[in-house]
Amino acid sequence: MSTLTPLSRRSLLLASAGLLGSSLAPLTFAQGRPPAGGMLRLIANENPYGPSPAALAAAEKAAAEGWKYAMRETGELKRIIAAAEGVPTNNIMISAGSSEALRVAALVYCRSGGGLVAALPTFSFLPSYARSLGATVSEVPLDSDMRHDLAAMEAAITADTRLIYVCNPNNPTGTLLTGKELRAFIDATEQRAPVVVDEAYLDLWDDMPEHTAVSSVLDGKNVIVTRTFSKLHGMAGLRVGYAIAPAAIIKAMEELRITQMSYTGVMAATASLQDKEFLQFSRERIHECLQITSNVLDELGLPYAPSRGNFVYFDTGDSPRKFMGAMREAGILTGMSYAPYPTWARISMGKVEQMHVLAAALRKHFA
Repeated sequence: MSTLTPLSRRSLLLASAGLLGSSLAPLTFAQGRPPAGGMLRLIANENPYGPSPAALAAAEKAAAEGWKYAMRETGELKRIIAAAEGVPTNNIMISAGSSEALRVAALVYCRSGGGLVAALPTFSFLPSYARSLGATVSEVPLDSDMRHDLAAMEAAITADTRLIYVCNPNNPTGTLLTGKELRAFIDATEQRAPVVVDEAYLDLWDDMPEHTAVSSVLDGKNVIVTRTFSKLHGMAGLRVGYAIAPAAIIKAMEELRITQMSYTGVMAATASLQDKEFLQFSRERIHECLQITSNVLDELGLPYAPSRGNFVYFDTGDSPRKFMGAMREAGILTGMSYAPYPTWARISMGKVEQMHVLAAALRKHFA
C-alpha cells in the first residue's frame, strides 16, 4: 500500500494530471507548430496519467533490484489478482501485456491450422498472429451500430473453427457488448470452439463486473479472458497483463508462453492494483476527455461511435489521411481508419488540457 500522505498524494495526482505549476497555462501551438515537449500523442490508446505514484515508487525501487527474476513476485501478483477476480490462482496466467496472452492463445489452438472467427474491424494482434500460424481467419463485419454481430459470428463457426475472438469493448469502435449478450453467445458457442474475450478497456468503467466474461470462466466454460495494465493503469511501456481461464487452458498456455516477466513491471503492477485512489482518478479523467471529444464532434455534426474505450472513432467525412496530415500540422498525432470504414478515424484520449487543444484543432479543420 502507498505511504503517501493525503497532501502529497494529491500533489502527485495533480502533477500527473499536469495541473501544477506552469502546466496551469493552456497549451497552445504557435503557427501550428508542436510544443517544446513534442507532438501530442493521441494515436496509440495510451494513458498519459499513469503509472500511478505508488507504481512509480515501486518501479524505482525495483529497478535497483533488476538483477532478480520476478519468480516469487509474479506469484504474489497472481494471488492479488486471483483474490480480486474471485478465481483460484491456477486460473491465471501473468503475461507481458495482454498481447502476449492473446498470441499464446493463438499458439495453443491455431498452430496446426484450423480457423478463427473474429469481427471486422477489431484489435488485430490475435487474428494476424493466427493467420501467420496458418489459420484461416473468418472476419465478420460489425453490425449497423458498429457492434459485434454475434448472430453472424455464430453462423460463421464451422467444424474447422479452433478459436473465437471477441474484443469487448471493441477496438477501434469502442462499442460494448453487455454481459447478458456476451454470456448468451458464449453459452451457444464455447463447446464448438473456445472463446477469447479481450477486456483491455473494460476496467475503465465502474460497471465492469456486470459485463465481464469472468463469470463464464467460473462456470467452467471454454473461455479465456484477457486484461492489461496498459490502459487504466497507464503502464503500456511496462508490459504487464494477464489471462483468466479454466486451469487446463492456463496450463496449456503457460507451456507455450513467450517471455519471462519484467521484475520492474511486476512490482509496478502489484502497487498499481492497490492504488485505488489513483485508479479512480485516472478513470474520471478518461471519462472527462471522452466528454470533451464527443461534445466537439456533436458541435461539428460529425458522426461517432459511442465509446467505452479511451478513444473515439468518428467519421471525418473525407480522407482519414488528409485529416491525420492536418492534425500533424497542428502538432497532434491521431489514429487511422479501419476497413470497411474508409472515412473514419480513431482519436486516443490524452490529458484533459490536451483534449481542449484537439477540440480547437478540430474546429479549425472542419470550419
